[in-house]
This record gives sequence, structure tokens and C-alpha cells, in this order.
Amino acid sequence: MASFLSILGLLGMPVGAYLISLCARGATTSWAWAWMTVYVLLDLGCFSLVGNPRRARIQLGLGGALLCALVGLRHVKNHPTGLGANVRLPANTPGSWIGRLGEEADLGPMMVIAFGDFGAFRGEDVARARPYLKQNYRRMRADPDFAPVPSTLAANMLGMTSPAHVETLVFNPPPEGRAGRAVIFMHGAGPLFKLPCWMLARRMPDAMIVCPTVGLRGEWAHPDAAAAFQAVLSWTRERSSAVYAVGWGTGGHGLLRLLNGNSLGHVSGMVLVSGYDENYFDDVRRSGLPILILHGEQDNRTPAFRVEGLAGIDRVRNLEMPGDYFVFYEQEDIVLEEVDSFCGAH
Repeated sequence: MASFLSILGLLGMPVGAYLISLCARGATTSWAWAWMTVYVLLDLGCFSLVGNPRRARIQLGLGGALLCALVGLRHVKNHPTGLGANVRLPANTPGSWIGRLGEEADLGPMMVIAFGDFGAFRGEDVARARPYLKQNYRRMRADPDFAPVPSTLAANMLGMTSPAHVETLVFNPPPEGRAGRAVIFMHGAGPLFKLPCWMLARRMPDAMIVCPTVGLRGEWAHPDAAAAFQAVLSWTRERSSAVYAVGWGTGGHGLLRLLNGNSLGHVSGMVLVSGYDENYFDDVRRSGLPILILHGEQDNRTPAFRVEGLAGIDRVRNLEMPGDYFVFYEQEDIVLEEVDSFCGAH
């Protein structure tokens, strides 16, 4: 067993070096560095089991003690608040306990950079978005009404969300009765779950913000994800008088797929942010749904708009602005103002 663990420790060293580089480039919090320290201690402890058992015991003991301390502190620090909670829908039960261990503000910036390293995001897009993400995460961490709310990031990383138990963030719940309006935010690929929902909740304090999750790839077009959306939509409709759907990236593609399947008949309108797909152009034309399309002029991931076709449709607004795939964050004020106005006018 000692030899096996020692080999694992050796194999874990390049992984640890890469994680340290992510911490350094992601400008993450002290919590992220604390988790990194636990990894290094446990990895070095495993590696030293064969050559130096005494040193290994010290390193493993320190790593284990720090791990227990971090888990305990996280469970005390992270909890639901009056303005937000992590729940499982449609049962409306508390979300997974694992969400308390890995706060999105600690891990999210690191994972965005990793997605850029491995080609899921363009490197230049990530470089442009980093200062905006860093600023917003800092603001969210300083917000006492939302900072303690556990993120759904860890549950998504471990595949703990399903149509029967949709890990969901609910912000600005109505204190009693029904909300005047509600927004269902459908995330894209990557680790950005809590941050965009917090941005919407702060901009639209009168609206209930519901943020279901389907995994790190954001594949809302998958049948299981469509079933999850329907469950969340039914739950939200019972608690609000008007429901709007907002999709970013692949979340926008998923909304278009749901529109094609006639699954959006109970929403008052939908917003596509860096998520328009011309394959569904005819479905957009045939539908009677008000649609707002927001797009960065330098976004090469989102196909160019057929503006000439959309120009004659009054219920479709197409707004192109400076920015790229992360225009939601680069042009935060404009995007949030447009979403807020759209969800109040239809």
C-alpha cells in the first residue's frame, strides 16, 4: 500500500504544479491557497511514505488537520441567507452539503483559466475577461446578503445534479405570496454559476432569480436537461406572475432548442447572451415570443446574426456591443440594464 500511495504522490506532483499555476494566475482567495496547501501536504506525504516514513507521517498529519479545519470553517461560514439559498428542485429541499466546501469565488477564476488552457474558451477571451471577473468576485465576496450562500459549483463538478434533483440557486425569494416577476438563468459551459445570478439579483431586487444547473458543460439541449428545465419552470411559475428565461452561451443554445420543441410556452420572453444559433432562425421567426439578443462584436463563437431577417420582427431586439464571448461581464452595466428593461416591458 505504501508503494502504491508513493506512486500516486509522484503522479500528483505535475497536477499540483499546474494547480499552483492556476492559483497564481487566477488571483484567487486565501481559501483557495489553503486548499492548495492541503493538496501539497497530502501529496508530498504520500510520496514520502517509502523513502521517509517519519516525514510522511508529519506531512499527512498536518494535511489532515488542515483539511478538517477547512471543512469545519466552511460549514460555519457558508449557509443560506434571507436573500438566497442553494436548493434542490422541484422538491425545494436544501442543496447538497458539498456546496459548502468549495466556494465559487475561490475556484471559479481558476477554472475559467483552465478552460482557456484546454481550448474550451479562447485564451484571448479569458485574458480580457479576467479583470472583470476578478472585480465582480471581489464585490460578491463582500456582499453579506449573498456571499455566505453555498455555490452549486462543487455539486456540478461531481455530477450531483439530475432532472429529479436539480441543484439550484434561488435569489430574492418573495417574502410571502408570489413574486411579481422571475428570471430563470441558464448557465453556459464552465464554472460561472453563482456570479451571474448574483449580478442579476442585485440589479433586479424585485425579481426572483432562479439558477438551475446541469453540469459544467451546460448542455441544456440534452433531454435530461430539458426535463430539468421543465421541472424548474413549473416550480417557478407557481411562485411568480411572469417568468423570463435568460441563457448565456450554451444556455442560450439550449433555450433555442427548447423553443424548437415548443417547451417555452409559459415564459413571457427570453434573452440570449452570446448564445444565438442561426440553426434555429426559422423557429425564432415562427414563434410569438419576445426575444432579446445580446452579442459582443468580437465574439467568434456566436454565429453572425441574420440582421436582415430579424429586422422586420418587432418582438426581436438584436443588440451588438463592444466585447467578445464574455460580454455579460465586460459590458455588465449595459447587459443588466437591457435584461432588466426587457423583463419589465413584456
